[in-house]
Amino acid sequence: MAGLPADSAPKAGERPASVPLDERVLAAGTTLRFILLLLLLAAAGASMLPGTVWHLLASSETADKAAACWLAAGIDPGVSMNASYVQYTQNASALKECTARYSQDFSGVSLGVGAVAIATVVAVYWLLPVWRTRRSKVTPLDAMDVHGGLRPLLDELVSVAGLTRPPRFVVDPGAASTADAVAFGRWRGHTVCLDGGLVATSDTQRDRFRAVVLHELAHLRNGDVGVTYVTIALWRVFFVLVLLPWAAVGLDILFFAGTPDARGQFAPFNAHDRVLGGLIVLAVYLTRAGILRNREIYADLMAARWGASRKPWEVPAPPRSGVWSRLFAGFVELWRTHPSSALRRTSLTDPKALFALERLPLFLTGLVADILVWHLGSLPYGLFPAKAVLIAGLVVGIGGVALWRAVLYALLTGRPAPPGWPVGLWLGFGIAVGELTGPRAAGNQWLPAHPEALSILVAALVLVMTWTAQNAEWWLRSWRGRSLGPAMLAGLAAPSLALASVLYWWYVQGEVLTHGWPFTTAGLLGSYGLPGLPPAHIGPLLEVVAVVGVLPGTDASAESLWWAGVLLWVLPLLALAIRAPARRPKWLAGALPETAAPLAPNKSGPGRLLAAGLAGGLVCWAGLAMARAHMHTPDPAAVRMTGPFQLAHLMWPVLVICGAMALTAAVVAAVTDSAWLLAGLVAAGITALLGAGGTYLLMSTDGCLGPLNTMTNTCRWWPDVAWPLVRIELAYALALGTLVAGLSAFAGRGAGLLWRRRGRSGQHPAARPTAERPLRRVGQRGARVAAVAVVAAGVGTTVLTVQTFRSSTRSAKPPESMLDQSTRAPSASMARIQGQAWAAAGGLDHINALSAVAREYTTAFEAVARSTSDAEFATAMGKLNTTCAELARVTKRAGAYFTVPNPAGQLVWSGVLTRYRQLATACRNLTTHPGSATARAATAAHQDAAGSADAMIYWLAKSGATRRKTP
Repeated sequence: MAGLPADSAPKAGERPASVPLDERVLAAGTTLRFILLLLLLAAAGASMLPGTVWHLLASSETADKAAACWLAAGIDPGVSMNASYVQYTQNASALKECTARYSQDFSGVSLGVGAVAIATVVAVYWLLPVWRTRRSKVTPLDAMDVHGGLRPLLDELVSVAGLTRPPRFVVDPGAASTADAVAFGRWRGHTVCLDGGLVATSDTQRDRFRAVVLHELAHLRNGDVGVTYVTIALWRVFFVLVLLPWAAVGLDILFFAGTPDARGQFAPFNAHDRVLGGLIVLAVYLTRAGILRNREIYADLMAARWGASRKPWEVPAPPRSGVWSRLFAGFVELWRTHPSSALRRTSLTDPKALFALERLPLFLTGLVADILVWHLGSLPYGLFPAKAVLIAGLVVGIGGVALWRAVLYALLTGRPAPPGWPVGLWLGFGIAVGELTGPRAAGNQWLPAHPEALSILVAALVLVMTWTAQNAEWWLRSWRGRSLGPAMLAGLAAPSLALASVLYWWYVQGEVLTHGWPFTTAGLLGSYGLPGLPPAHIGPLLEVVAVVGVLPGTDASAESLWWAGVLLWVLPLLALAIRAPARRPKWLAGALPETAAPLAPNKSGPGRLLAAGLAGGLVCWAGLAMARAHMHTPDPAAVRMTGPFQLAHLMWPVLVICGAMALTAAVVAAVTDSAWLLAGLVAAGITALLGAGGTYLLMSTDGCLGPLNTMTNTCRWWPDVAWPLVRIELAYALALGTLVAGLSAFAGRGAGLLWRRRGRSGQHPAARPTAERPLRRVGQRGARVAAVAVVAAGVGTTVLTVQTFRSSTRSAKPPESMLDQSTRAPSASMARIQGQAWAAAGGLDHINALSAVAREYTTAFEAVARSTSDAEFATAMGKLNTTCAELARVTKRAGAYFTVPNPAGQLVWSGVLTRYRQLATACRNLTTHPGSATARAATAAHQDAAGSADAMIYWLAKSGATRRKTP
């Protein structure tokens, strides 16, 4: 790693100005960004290698037949995924069988290439130091230090740096015109290479020599040399052995492989797929450059802390005038791995660059995370929660660490704290661009039909990052520990899990919305499996229930992480319940040694939020009472077993609780000055707990409530009936309700700002005296105790609900039952191609197999008719029985084949399958009850089956699927 600028003339004995803020007070977050890049390269390699190997080794005929399987399933590559999803789900098993028949397994070759790539990475990492310290390049220090003056100085600097394992020092005599140094090497074996010019001026410019060497020793102390060179080795091997062959194969797929028609049909998908390679190169380089720039500043600050002179950094920068020159300079800075001299000089007195929120790194984080999702797309369905947690943890971890550092810097320097939502916006933009440019959301189209659906992900990131910024401020003001690490870790885990729950929904169900709304109200209601759903006349309530049934947070299984939303209001409430420190905490003493006073306490108190939550709970109870009064009937037994009533009985409390949470959050956010989102979510969470408690009491006492009775008129205590329903409603309310409350808080905040500007013209009431009276202190202590009790109740209720929850309210019905079953008819040319694929991929084989077994049946039947003795009759009946079993087997296999893409053809094919099933049944009846009646029925069934097969062959020839009649 290169060190300092070369031009300098320091004064002897000069020391840098003191750094007011210790940049090490919080983790830098660069390690997480390196981990994200490493995961991206590893996942991309594991995803790209099999496709490249298969394209190079598989025969074109096999590839065409595999592609024919998709066409035979009725999938039109020129339309959106929604338009083909019904056909895909109907033919999923047949498609899997068909593609497996024509697939060629090159997994062994792919694993071998992957092993070679890993071994090459290890070799490059191991040989890089050897190459850089070769005899023709460097000379041992002792050979250059003829007077023996440098070795004691270097030993002293190593002791100052606190390195337990001293590095090896070498000199590059060829670099006589530069006075720099670089640190490199392997784990537990590092080398510092000094330029010949630096050694030559070590006596005349001793301060510069000390600063340069201490800078490189700081890299070793920070432990970033090994990670950097691992990344270099991995990137070089990935670029040469994986990315370049993959790009070459992509060019062949785009412009040369297959027929022009086939290339045109799949051009959007293949082009999007190749764009990933360019995005990986761009993202890896720019992200790595940004990380290295920050680590250079960290090394500068550590060297200055060890006593390095500040003068070497004071290199005059050329003046820049004009907007375009500054923009060009900023663009050039993005591609550099070392910061500019001006930035390094400024950071020595004010390390604000290390606490700044930079747009490009945030954007690249979202972009890289989405590319990583694409390359992890082959993971099994059961690992979707793990994938969602991984991606959310990296995105929120990187953006959240940056936010915590920015909030901390603002609090300690007296600046306004960052709002957080711009961070979420840039992260969301990165994910949205990754979805639009990659093949995930667009499929085989240049752009998805409804890209506005991606705003759901952007809104989720804006919500969690705004929460992270405000939560960081609350915890920084109340934390008393020696280190901020535990508080930041908890403050990042909660939004990570909350975002993971939204990502899980997106990966499993929500991504389909980029192609339009594929569901029908009747299908969604029917998926609940309740009797009488969907009804003939669907009312407004059931319309709302149908839409709510596919929104984020409504999957009530534990692996969907619905319970993570509870942490978004429990954790901030816990921060308010902790009394602010009266004296300076230890972490603050380490960050600002010159500061004696603690940070100002939080402006919000738990008492006000508990009162707001109680008011919201009362509103929720009133709504629950009104809903039950609306559902009341004099004879509950007549309606309580119907599906619409049961669904309304379950979902009315969900809608009321979510509505009360949204109203409470909006009102609290509108009247709150700081941390309005946290205040709104805390009040909404308390409202949810009270609403769930009220629902439990109403259901448990059903029958004793007079006009509020719904399910029964028998007065008794029904806890066993109430709890299973309440836990389902609690899961819905705490997941969906938290998201709705968060969005409502944004709306309430905007309305509150507008009202203040118009009504009060920015004037605020006079501040009240801060002196605490004894009664007020007692009230504050009581509010803190109540806040802790609410936190315990929220956590306990969530844990109890997760542990006792068995299944959601939906039955295990096929997913296509919820979708719009109407499909757009393909074009005439596509219909002909799909018909040809249906016939070639196995349709004709099944027809021929049915015809062959029918001929075997004729032979066996005639043998029975010609038999003249009991022995011949028994033998012939045995053969006929075998033929009947073969008829049933061949018919079953044909029934498992693809449905015909053309509706008219499917009608004919259904007739074929029906006739052959009837023939198999008639054949079995003949073998079990031989006689003239069963013989005549079998003969008629055989004629019908043979005629249906001829009709299918005629339809295929007429539609252009076949050119000649198959014998």
